[in-house]
Amino acid sequence: MLSPALWLFIRSQVEQVSHLEVEIASSDRQILSGSIPRLSIFADRVVYKGLHFAKIRLMGEEMQTNLRQTMRGQPLQLLEPMVVSGEAMLQETDLNASLQSDLLSTALTELLSKLAPSCNLLQAQVDWTRIAIAPESLLLQGNLVNFSHTIPITLKCGLQLSSCHELLLTQPQLQIFSSSLWEQLEDYAIDLGSHVNLKELTLQVGQIVCRGSITVMP
Repeated sequence: MLSPALWLFIRSQVEQVSHLEVEIASSDRQILSGSIPRLSIFADRVVYKGLHFAKIRLMGEEMQTNLRQTMRGQPLQLLEPMVVSGEAMLQETDLNASLQSDLLSTALTELLSKLAPSCNLLQAQVDWTRIAIAPESLLLQGNLVNFSHTIPITLKCGLQLSSCHELLLTQPQLQIFSSSLWEQLEDYAIDLGSHVNLKELTLQVGQIVCRGSITVMP
């Protein structure tokens, strides 16, 4: 009974998933008390809040649930914070599909304005059109849309871990108008929050692989 409930709970948190497996490691007594020492999740082609992922492999430990209430027909809920570790793979096609989400497009636009705060042109909304992934670097292309004519922009930078909860954009360069020179910008750190603990971030041709853990709150 618990496995289908967990499957439905996880499925309800995502917009789309092509394959989802849930594995539980727990004794009957622990399960009846609502405690799950280990929970493994394997999912392919996941869409979460408009963000696309090729593969997600997660393992949660010390999960506390409202199982007794679930047995009476209530939705399954997490009662205490839980550390979830695992691996996520984002392919270039996933990131480009994710550009349609407000979450990613807004975050990229805000990031661009912080990278070049003195550039008045960047106060306009950006229509992001393409992301390309190369070893240790990213290329982002888009258009400034609040003008009578289209102004193409391109941002390229390195991306690496600065700490377990911080990403670092290295040697960012900005090009406004396709024929203009590249403007060298300052390195910029992105704080992901104390609940994130990243161990590895690898940029390969066409894909990003991320390994680490995150604390999930009820």
